[in-house]
Amino acid sequence: MRIFKIILLFTAFSLCHNLSVAQMERERVNPGGAIAETFWAPNLVGLETTEHISANNINVTIMHSFGILTDRTLQNFFGLDIGPNVRLGIDYGITDKWSIGIGRMTDRKVVDLRSKVKIFQETKDGSIPLSMSLKGDIGLTTLENNRPVSDDLNYLLSIPVAKKINDALSLQAAPMYAHFNHVNGVTQTENDLFALGLGGELHISRRYALIAEYYPVLGDRNPDTQNAFSLGLNIETGGHVFQLFFASSSWHTEQYIISNNDQNFWAGDFRFGFNVNRVFTLGSRGN
Repeated sequence: MRIFKIILLFTAFSLCHNLSVAQMERERVNPGGAIAETFWAPNLVGLETTEHISANNINVTIMHSFGILTDRTLQNFFGLDIGPNVRLGIDYGITDKWSIGIGRMTDRKVVDLRSKVKIFQETKDGSIPLSMSLKGDIGLTTLENNRPVSDDLNYLLSIPVAKKINDALSLQAAPMYAHFNHVNGVTQTENDLFALGLGGELHISRRYALIAEYYPVLGDRNPDTQNAFSLGLNIETGGHVFQLFFASSSWHTEQYIISNNDQNFWAGDFRFGFNVNRVFTLGSRGN
């Protein structure tokens, strides 16, 4: 199956890298400075967090969601037989406060370019009580549709704001705005959408954490769409963070999650998925 080939190739790539480069050690909290590791990864499930990639580091991401688990459950083997939506992405830390990235999603053949900037970081002494970042994303649908390229562009701007409540719990709220240059007037009627991305991470051990995210759309929305919800488990293994989750939405970028999700998690419309985040260091750290 295609999914097992992806996992096998990714594992082989990681093993080869580890033969030549020692496994990156995770940053630890500086008792006198900024709080480190508010979250274990730059994203929860699809929601971008305030966590940043260190300078000269690369974060390689595989995001994979299957079909609805409750849709002819046995015939479709719990949704695993339904065509998956996969996003492959790579992000690079230009500095400790600024990263850029590119990804490609199989559904609608969307290519996205994104950037994230750290505005400020929560400190242990409380002098800065919150962490805040600014994230921008430009998506391009590359399906053949005989439209001008400009019609296939979409945009997202979000402002993740997070608080590390204690050593176990971190919470985040991210106001976001999405714009689509083209809508079809039937399933998509809104060029502009506003939403609030809510998320949290609860550590249950040194290696495991529960994660959740919710996207209430504010104001006008596309017909028959639902607020997306995801619940998952983080597994931390040094340079890797594996994320196993159940989610109502199959999409992997926030503008599509708030514009196209038509499933209701609480009505049983959820699917299984996983993310793999692997960090590679390319050299000495910057500022």
